[in-house]
Amino acid sequence: MEQNSHSQLTQAVARVFEQTKNFQDRFADLTRMFEPVESVSQVALGSIEPLRNFEQQLAQLARSFEPMRAFQSQLAQLAQTFEPMKGLQEQLAQVSEAFQVHLGRLAKSLEPAKEFQLELLKLAGAFDSVADLQSQFAQLSETFHGEPVSESGGAAARAIAAGVSATGNGMQH
Repeated sequence: MEQNSHSQLTQAVARVFEQTKNFQDRFADLTRMFEPVESVSQVALGSIEPLRNFEQQLAQLARSFEPMRAFQSQLAQLAQTFEPMKGLQEQLAQVSEAFQVHLGRLAKSLEPAKEFQLELLKLAGAFDSVADLQSQFAQLSETFHGEPVSESGGAAARAIAAGVSATGNGMQH
């Protein structure tokens, strides 16, 4: 009779925690969901470093381009009065425009990565409280720690704490 009463109490406590089953399942799925994010991270790391090097090379080119820009400006003034310089001035203008167009496209191509970063920041923010929640639940668990009344009750409590139901079925993690 005492065993039946103990079992009913254990089942009543289990019912209190039934509402957390969906949360436990969702959090268990996070490991599987993280795999594609990890792959994206590897792709991004492999792409960003060469792109950073390319940016540094173009920055050096841009610094070298400053005297050419001054020359181009002077050439534009000269081309107004000396017609043969117009062709050279137009070619230099086309080079400048081509760099500008390609750099604009490259900058725009980074927009999805920037948006992805913002989404990851939102995701990280959603998990800001997880460590606190885990710690609070662990502390709450300790408040219920005590000597079991019977050996079978202790076995049930240890099984639940280990993530196994009293019937021996494994719970998903």
